[in-house]
Order: sequence, then structure tokens, then C-alpha cells
Amino acid sequence: MRQAQTAPAVFFIYFSSRQYLLPALLPSRALFSLLPYWLIPADLSIDYFFAIIFLSNDERNDFMSDESTNKIALVNLPDMPESVDNALTNLTDSPTKNAGQTFGDLWYLVFGGISHAADKKRMKYAADLEKYRNELSDAISKIPDDKKMEPSFQVTAQALENSKYCVSSETLRTMFVKLISGSMNQNTEPLVHPCFPEILKQLNENDALLLKDIFSAKQPLLPICNIGIHGNNTGHHILYPNVFLPQTLELSYPLCSLSLSSLERAGLISIQYDTWINNEEAYSKLKETSMYEEAKAIDNGFNFENPVFSKGLVQLTHLGKAFSIVCIS
Repeated sequence: MRQAQTAPAVFFIYFSSRQYLLPALLPSRALFSLLPYWLIPADLSIDYFFAIIFLSNDERNDFMSDESTNKIALVNLPDMPESVDNALTNLTDSPTKNAGQTFGDLWYLVFGGISHAADKKRMKYAADLEKYRNELSDAISKIPDDKKMEPSFQVTAQALENSKYCVSSETLRTMFVKLISGSMNQNTEPLVHPCFPEILKQLNENDALLLKDIFSAKQPLLPICNIGIHGNNTGHHILYPNVFLPQTLELSYPLCSLSLSSLERAGLISIQYDTWINNEEAYSKLKETSMYEEAKAIDNGFNFENPVFSKGLVQLTHLGKAFSIVCIS
């Protein structure tokens, strides 16, 4: 006698008035316990539930047969809560309204969604994309024929993919152009690393401009400091970490400090306080900042002549130098 084969039946859930059918395999009792309570009738035991779900092929055919008189509903669902029903509406509509409108505007950039509010953004993006294509074609055409080489798929494919989020920033777009064209030039290709497209994607415009400022500086070591106030005993408290004055870029302290952290995180610069520039004059402008004057005023109130001033230095890492040569110079 042939032994009946047992296979898990497919369990369908019908959501309220919306015709959503969600198939789910229930291969073990553990998954039964994960089902939301409102999906399972109160009078249905675990054993009886699995007696229904796990049927032999013959039994299942008989159970689902039109001629069968054993019409037992697998699950008698109550009406869905209104909040859940609304959530399903939002998920299936143009991806949400009000607070979700910004997301909807970004949606078209990746998936081609439609939003009337994004029309102007779409037109600007298309114009910037055309600029990008022309700038890239122009840069590649300027590579001497004897220096031109096939693009690296690992670098170029990544760069093109990552650059689509940055083409509206002229600074970042230019850096992507130089990265891609540089990977096709025998003179700069040895310096191009596959991590460059990912690093560039994670920079904002301030980060890029600050990196350019550091790279363009006449000296390789640049002054930086921590400014703080003295404590009651011998301790101190840093009020302003990483105070740095760019050479040619006007950037507020909070934005400059944030960009320094971003560049350091990317491995493009190093910030050190265990060593410093052996020239006191290099730090004189840092002592003229409003941060220094504020800390000094606080310390003077506690009979301290000068605030805490910890000297340090900023410099490009080896990775930062290669990245700057390819993407900036």
C-alpha cells in the first residue's frame, strides 16, 4: 500500500476588502507562534491548526474538492484594523503622501516613479545629466591616443552608478569626471583604487571643497587645535574640538569640523594631537578665533589667564594624496 506523502499546504490570508493574497508556508510549530493573534481564531488549537495545514496530497485534494462536504474555513479572519488597512493603502499608492512626498520625489531618480512635484527637479536632473555626459566625453577625448586605455569595469561601472546621486553638484560631478577619465589614462590609472567611487559618493560638497583646500595648501602639515576651559582642580573640558582654518575656503566652524570628521572617516586625512608643528606662529590665527575668545572669557572668570589650547596637525594620508591627484588635480 502506497504511503501518503505529506506536504505543507499553502496558507492564504485575505486582507479586509482588498484582494491581497499572501501565501506563507508553515513548516514548523515555531512559526505558528509567530503569527499575529488576529490571524488565528480563538477556538483553533495548535494541534487542530496543523492537522488542517499539514495534509497528505490525497487528503488535501479531497479537502479542496467542490464535492467535499467538509467545508471548514482554514482561518476565519476578522475585519482588518483601520490603521493596518490605511498602511496597506499607503504602501500601494504613490509611495505615501504629505511626509512621504519627498521620498516620492526621490523615487523617480531610482525607479522612475511619477510625481508632479518633482517635474522641475526632473528637468534640472536631466540637464545636469546631459552636462555630465558632455563633460565626460570631452575629458576622455582629451586623453592622448597613446595614453588612452580601456576603462576598468570595476572602477568605471561603480563610478557611473554612484555618480547618478551627485550629478547636480558641479563640484562632485567634476570629481567623478576626473575619476572616470583618470582610470582610462595610463599616467593616472596606477593611482586609481576601486574604493574611490564609494568614497566620492559619501562626500558632500563641503567635504570635497575642504579636501581640495587641504590638497592645494603650500605646506603638507596644517595646524589644528582643541580649545577648552580649565576645571576646578587640574582637569579641563574641551569646548571646541578640531578648530581648523581653511586656506581659501570660508566655512563655519560646525560645518568645517563635520567635514574634517567625514574626511578622516574616509581615510583621506589624518588628525593628530600627539605631534604638532614646531612653529608657534603657525597657530597664531587659531588664537584669534571667536572660539578662543569665548573660552578665554570663561576662564578669566575663574582666574585662569588663558584657555586650554591643544596643538595638533592635519595632513593627507597616502590614500588621500592618490585620491586628490586623480579626482582634484
